[in-house]
Amino acid sequence: MADQGDTHRYGLLQSAMEELLEGTRAVANLVGSVGGGVLGAIPDPVSAPVTRMLTSLQQLIELAPPFIAEFDVLVEELHAQRLTVQALQAELLAFDHQLDVLEKSLAPLESWTQQWARLGQSLTQTLHSAEPEPGSLAD
Repeated sequence: MADQGDTHRYGLLQSAMEELLEGTRAVANLVGSVGGGVLGAIPDPVSAPVTRMLTSLQQLIELAPPFIAEFDVLVEELHAQRLTVQALQAELLAFDHQLDVLEKSLAPLESWTQQWARLGQSLTQTLHSAEPEPGSLAD
C-alpha cells in the first residue's frame, strides 16, 4: 500500500516536472519565433535583455533532462534508505524479543542465587552465634 502511494506521488511529481519542461519549451519557442522578427524593431537597450532571456530559457531546457534524471536517482535513494531503516527496525524488534526471552529464562536462576545468598548469610550468622566465648570453656 505504501509503495502505491509513493509511486503515485512520484508519478505526479514526474508529470509536473514534464509539464513544466514542456511549458518552458513552448514559451521559449513562441518567444523565439515571435521575437526573431521583432528583435530588429526593438531598441538596442531592450533587445539585449530579451536575447539573454531567450538564451537562458534555452539553457534551462537543455539542463532539464539531467536534472530530472538526478531527481529520479534522489527519489530512488530516499526510498532505498527508508527500506534499510525498516529492515533495521525489524531486526531490532527480533533482537528485543530474544532479549526478553533470555531475561525471563534467567529469572528463576536470579531468584535461586538470591535465596542461596540469604541461606549463606543465615548459616554464617547461626554459626557465629553458636560459637562459645573463648574464655567460657569449661573442662
